[in-house]
Amino acid sequence: MARRKTVLATGVFDLLHIGHVRFLVEAKRRGGPGARLVVVVARDRTVLNRKGRSPIIPEHQRRELVASLRAVDSAILGHQSFDMLGILNEVRPDIICVGYDQQEIKKAVRKIVKTAGLSIPVVQIPKFGQDSLNSSTKVKDRVAKEWANDD
Repeated sequence: MARRKTVLATGVFDLLHIGHVRFLVEAKRRGGPGARLVVVVARDRTVLNRKGRSPIIPEHQRRELVASLRAVDSAILGHQSFDMLGILNEVRPDIICVGYDQQEIKKAVRKIVKTAGLSIPVVQIPKFGQDSLNSSTKVKDRVAKEWANDD
């Protein structure tokens, strides 16, 4: 019997939306039948350092929301120091999945994997369709527009 594969997916998951759900479902599918999906939710401080702003939803709430999704077997917060190698040693994934807009993260993770002498594929999941609210930015823009029109 084949060993159950572990898939590691990463992201901020601020203002959870359909694009996030589809990404996580597809990430789990990449692990094959019976795969286990572990999701690393970015820390507030990591988001602030990388994007120059804090997430709208606090990290513990984002982690809990992600953990509640059917496709997710486990959701954990990233390490405070953005220690991806520590996460890899902790989770021991067979596959790492990043979102369609995470080119820099993909490159950084591939470098960490290679430097550590690991052979873990890093897969970039493509964007799913053109739904009107399939990104956090689109959700934020729509909310801002609606509030501006209420005046």
